[in-house]
Order: sequence, then C-alpha cells, then structure tokens
Amino acid sequence: MAELTQQQMQLRQSRYFVHGAFRRFYIPAMLSTFWLAVAGVADSVFVGNGIGAPGLAAISLGQPVYLFYNILSYGFSIGGSIHYAAKLAEGREEEGRRIFITIWKVLLLLYGVTVVLGLLFLPQLMKILGADPADAVTRTYIRTQLIFVPIMFSQGPFYFFVNADNGPKTASVAMSVSGITDAVFSYIFVIRLKLGVAGSVYSTVVGAVLMLLITGQHIARKKGALRFCREKMDWAAVGHSARTGFATSVQYVFQFITMIAVNHLLMRMGGPVAVAAFDVVYNISLLCSSVSEGAVFATEPMLSSYRSERNLDNIRITISMAFGWSMLFSFLFGVVLTIYSPQFSTLFGMSSGLELDYTAKGIRTFALCVLPAMVNILFSGYYQSILQEWLAYLITFLRSFLFYLAALFLCSRNGMDSFWYIFVVVEVLTMLVWFPLSVFRGGLLQLSDIRVENAKTVVVDSDRQDIHEIIQQFQAFSEERGADARQSMYIGLTIEEICCAVIERFREKMGRIYVQVTAVVEDGEVTLYLRDNALEFNPFAEDTEGISLEEGKRLELVGLRIVQKKAKEFYYRSYSGFNTLVIRM
Repeated sequence: MAELTQQQMQLRQSRYFVHGAFRRFYIPAMLSTFWLAVAGVADSVFVGNGIGAPGLAAISLGQPVYLFYNILSYGFSIGGSIHYAAKLAEGREEEGRRIFITIWKVLLLLYGVTVVLGLLFLPQLMKILGADPADAVTRTYIRTQLIFVPIMFSQGPFYFFVNADNGPKTASVAMSVSGITDAVFSYIFVIRLKLGVAGSVYSTVVGAVLMLLITGQHIARKKGALRFCREKMDWAAVGHSARTGFATSVQYVFQFITMIAVNHLLMRMGGPVAVAAFDVVYNISLLCSSVSEGAVFATEPMLSSYRSERNLDNIRITISMAFGWSMLFSFLFGVVLTIYSPQFSTLFGMSSGLELDYTAKGIRTFALCVLPAMVNILFSGYYQSILQEWLAYLITFLRSFLFYLAALFLCSRNGMDSFWYIFVVVEVLTMLVWFPLSVFRGGLLQLSDIRVENAKTVVVDSDRQDIHEIIQQFQAFSEERGADARQSMYIGLTIEEICCAVIERFREKMGRIYVQVTAVVEDGEVTLYLRDNALEFNPFAEDTEGISLEEGKRLELVGLRIVQKKAKEFYYRSYSGFNTLVIRM
C-alpha cells in the first residue's frame, strides 16, 4: 500500500510538470491554428458576399494548389521541428540549428522550381484542377497564388521551429496576427477595394509578411537556439524530416487528389453552385479541425522530449489532457453547427435557393463527424510524435484517400442529398480500422517500443523526500544496468549537487521546489535529464573559479566544480516554463 501511495505521489508530481508545459503550449497553439482557419473562412465569406458563387467556386478549384504547397511546407517543417526538439532535449544545439537551415533552404528551392513550372503551364494546370482555362476568375486566383508561394509558405518552417525552440507564445502570436491580418485585409481588398479573388491572396501575403517578421525577430535576437547563420547542409535531416513529417502532410497529398476528384464530380452534379457549397463546408471543417490540430502542434515538442527521456507517465498525461480539451471544444463546435447551419450558410453569401439548400444541409451533416474527426487527427499526430509513423500514415491514408474515394463513389450516387455523408462515413470507418489494430499491436498508446527498462524517473519534493534515499535508488538502478562503482558514485554526486543547488537557492523565495530527475543508461553511457520549477537558474553557469580550500571560500561549490569537470557534456535551457538540464557522463 505504501508503494502504491508513493507511485501515486510521483504521478501527481509528474503531472505538475506536464500541466505547466501543456498550459504554456496548448492555448497558443490552438489560437494560432484557429486564427489561421478563421482567415480561410474570412476569405470565403468576403468573396462569397462580394463576388458570389463564381468566386467561391474559384477558391475551391484553386484549393489543390494550396494543398500541394502544404504537402511540402508541413511535411518538412513538422518533421524537422520534431527532430529539432529531440536534438535540443539531448543538448545538441548545433545539430538542431543545422536541421532548421537545411529544411528552410530545401523548401525555398522546391517553391521556386514548382512556381515557375506552374506559371509556364497555367492553362494545362487549370484543366487538371477541373477548371475551364477560359474562366478568368479562377485563372486570376491561381496565378496570384503561385506568384506569392515563397512568402506564404515560408510560414511553415518559421512557425514549427520557433514553437519547438521554446517560443510557443511567439509562434502563436505570429500566426494569430497573420490570421487576423488576413481576415481584415481580405475585407479591405475584396469588399472595399473590389480587387476580386486576387484580393483574398493579397491579404494572405500581408499576414504572412507580418508573421515572418515576428518569428524572424525571435531568431535574430537569439531568444532560443535558432540562428540565421551559415551551416553545412544536413542532407540526412531532409530524409528523416520527410519520413516523420509526411505522416501528417501526406494528408495533403491525398486531399490534393480527392479535391480534384470532388471538383470534377460536383461540376457535373450541380455546377459552380455545388462547388461553392463544398468550399463553404470545407472551410468550416478546417475551423473545427483547428482544435485538434492545435493540440497536436502543442504536444509535438512535449511528446518528443518525453520520448527521449523514456518518460511514459509524462506521455500518458500529455495525451490525456490533449484528448480531454479537444473533446470539449469539438463537441461545442458540433452543437453550434447543427443548430445554426442556415445562418452559417447565409454568412457565406449562400442565402437562397439551391445555394442555401446545398450549403445548410452540408454543414448540418458535417457536424455529425466533428468528434470522430477530432479523435483521428489527434491520434495521428500523437503517433507521429512518438515515432510510430506507420499508424499515423495508416490513419491519414484511410481518412484522406482510401475511404474518401470509396465514400465519394457511394455517397454521390443519389445526388447532393447523400453527397454530404462522405464526411461521416470517412471518419467512422477510419476509426473502426485503426483503433482495434493499434490495440491489438502494442496497445492504444503504442508505448511498448520505448525501452523503459533502461530509464528511471523520480520527482524530488523539497518538502517531503530525503535526497539521499533518492540517490541510493538511482545508484542501485545504474549498477543493475552495468555501471561501475565510479560511475555510480558520480551519478549520486551529480543528482545531489544539482538538486541541492536548486532547492537551497530558491526555497525561501518560492517555498516548495520540485525536481524531476530521469536517468537513462544505454550502451555504457549515462544521461541525466533534470527538470525543475524554480526561477531561471543554470547551475553549470556558476563561477567555481573562486573556490579556495585554504581560505575556505565558496566551499559550497566544490561538488558542482567536480560535476562540471567530470561531465562528458551538459546542456541547459529554460523550456516550457521550467529549467531543463541534460548531463552525459
């Protein structure tokens, strides 16, 4: 019973650190994805009211271009930022910076080449997308999109890397400013200045420029580990980032294909009005998915760090919090959409006749899949973050491609009345496949591959626990894993000196101090991960040169001096509101 109580206490103390990090990341991430979705909704609202169904149809027909560049931007940026966060968690700043510089340069090169090809073969591109090359409105929209691709889609690497660089608030503010600016200038350009569909692109560009300036300042002012500098290209990072990140961005590959199929089909079934109605429902779906995507973006750096530490408790707490909050917001979205579907249709300028009928019915039917879509998106991102990419790919493949095409064929056979059930069929069938499969092959959270037998985590509570008892636990653990007596002694000394230095310095200022200590023993190397809730403090920055045994000066730093000299390498940063320290020995 005492052991169970101690385990519960450790879990509660671990939850303290996870809750603090989650609060710091979640709200900013959700707001940034929400405002980005709002910007897309605003574009369609103003275009629908200013131009009508032809303008909304142009946006829908040009959507595959946007999706194509999301494939590149999200794929490399998300994957790169996950590996970047892991490098920082391991104390390898230079390797992390090299990943950022490499990904950014590769993306700019890909943008440049594909934009030139798109502009040269614009009529052929329009035919592929399902548009008539003689359609001036759609042609203007697609051409304007292509011209500004390098600016609009540089937001991806800057957002994800700054977010992982202990800058979630900066990344959130930047993306929120981008979204709000996009919405405001969309009104100015489309409604007031009457620039047509091109105005909706210009507004996105203005928002993107502001976003890049804000996140660029984080890098230029060296607020984290990111730098604008000349670094060797890390070509291996390109492959690693693509493999990890494309588990998320592959959805845009599938959406790119299915969107083209949908546009061709709807043009035959109901013409531009049906395409315009689909654009409205699609934008509302992005607004709903911003909740779960925000949770994914918030937890990616957290889960990546906890996986490096082999800390399963922190992983479980993180995903449970993300699931709970996402469930709440998604439920509210579903209720609002169900009740106010006609009003949402009117908001987009689809206010009478077939326009209202198609759109309101589409919104009301889509509301049925908001919750299952949330579960699919959240767990796809979770599996990606813990490097179980096969499950992330499976979920994305099923919901964005295989079941989507199947549902498209089945649900369109009875016209527009049954067409909208595509969304419900896709999300429910996807859950029915991946959920039992994941449970059968390793459990829902897929934590069996993480080698916890070589890791031990204990939270030191300054008010309750004897530090010497904890040291003995870690020494016994390290010796069981092959550490010799010398290593064991050094592990004990390091934990004692760091914990005591933090607790003694801040006990009077803060009262209760928690230090989460994790030891990982692998291949003859011991790595200590320490996380504490004290004020910003790097014990390795302490000046130990003034120690004098003869004069009795600064003797309290003798232990720290030994730790500094004996450590193979160490790395400190203030991250997610806590001090984090990595020591290899």
